[in-house]
Amino acid sequence: MPAIFVSPTTCQYATRLSEGCDCIADRNESTELPKDIPKDNISLHIKLFISELTCKEDVNKAVDCVLTRYPTLPYIEFLFISVADKTNKDLLLKCWPWFEELAEVGKVKFLGLSDPRCQTIQPLIENCKIWPRGIQLFFSCEHTSNTCMDLLKLANYYKIRVTIHRDELKDLTELNQAMDRELGVHMLESWLLRYSIVDRRRKVLLKKGYILEKSSPQKLDGKKQ
Repeated sequence: MPAIFVSPTTCQYATRLSEGCDCIADRNESTELPKDIPKDNISLHIKLFISELTCKEDVNKAVDCVLTRYPTLPYIEFLFISVADKTNKDLLLKCWPWFEELAEVGKVKFLGLSDPRCQTIQPLIENCKIWPRGIQLFFSCEHTSNTCMDLLKLANYYKIRVTIHRDELKDLTELNQAMDRELGVHMLESWLLRYSIVDRRRKVLLKKGYILEKSSPQKLDGKKQ
């Protein structure tokens, strides 16, 4: 099944994808980048949501999809991995070598983690070839949890850069149900990619969107059996 591209423009399930916006699966969204910005100033960042269903082929397909979509960008500056079960260190350890290979062949410059837990970072650092260079933490004005404080201490110890994000999407199953209900679109729950294209000099967001893999209900039912 081909991947489809979800842009923040015109449809109903977007409350989970980009708060307050509408979205539509749209292959015709312009991929043209601003001509007045030097190419060296433009960087591509992605977050890849993975689960127990994710395989190496899914990871490669997701990365190739976004690089094919923006062929003038030679590589992904930062690839953040978001694991469905934040405490599943075995899944992260299994998948991390796939991401290391992408870095080794030059498709990705830096690897990172999105909303990890301390108990998953420590085993990863002890066993990986390429350390995570960044951590994304969900920003909440209401409180700063103990988990967040522990992560900040660990990141400081290992010299890992910490940034914040506001992407509330956590559950691919919940997203799939919303897409089915609002769009009649079924997605494979093995991966979802969020991309951001940034003017690194001015720190301005130029484009953002999501890429997912479309499937039929029969395919989804078969994968769950």
